[in-house]
Amino acid sequence: VFILGAIAGSFSHAFADGCIKNKKIFRRSTCNHCYKSINWFHLIPILSFFFLKGKCIYCKKEIDIDTLLFELFFGSLFIFYFIYLDVWDFFIFGLLSTFLGIIFETDRKKMFIDIFSLFMIIIISLLYTFWQLFDYRIIIEKIFLFSFGWLMIFLISYSYFMIKGIHGFGSGDKWLLATISTMFSYQEVIFIFLFSCIIGSIIGISIIIYKKSLTNIKLPFGSFICFVSMICPLL
Repeated sequence: VFILGAIAGSFSHAFADGCIKNKKIFRRSTCNHCYKSINWFHLIPILSFFFLKGKCIYCKKEIDIDTLLFELFFGSLFIFYFIYLDVWDFFIFGLLSTFLGIIFETDRKKMFIDIFSLFMIIIISLLYTFWQLFDYRIIIEKIFLFSFGWLMIFLISYSYFMIKGIHGFGSGDKWLLATISTMFSYQEVIFIFLFSCIIGSIIGISIIIYKKSLTNIKLPFGSFICFVSMICPLL
């Protein structure tokens, strides 16, 4: 299970890296420095990083440690999913977390929400809902949950705009929370939002203290939403 999670984390990070750098989805893995193709036996999650001593086999430039952290985190996350969830939920939330990881990374590095990953989360949500039972009332419930998540951020952001003249959240954040909301209950959506705000506040205050400045501070709130959504099934 840990190996499966590490593979999912490796895929998630590689996909996000491709989105950020406008690379093709189906491509050979290459070094980000010398751009030489990497052999498959140098792409084994976790093990290859330590075998290569964290450096490219060709140019000896350091490999981004984010890849290793993704693989370790997802490996551990999948183990907890496997222990605390049933087999079906393990499969669904394992798949969900893979695409949340992509959005986490694109928002953290470039402040944008990957549209393809949002679309895949909707597909996963529909699969999770209608695998055993199809009921039109569930569709209505999903629409309400989507609207609830969207309005939660929209109303706060618009209120902040009316007071300060700037939006408090990015335009993609409301669509992200709305999409994720279809996988959870109303109480869990509120928890995800509030806990994401707490994380954002802690990080924001830390940055202010470090930089000693209140200007030009932008936080990847979508990344916080993704992280909390990944651990929410375990809480």
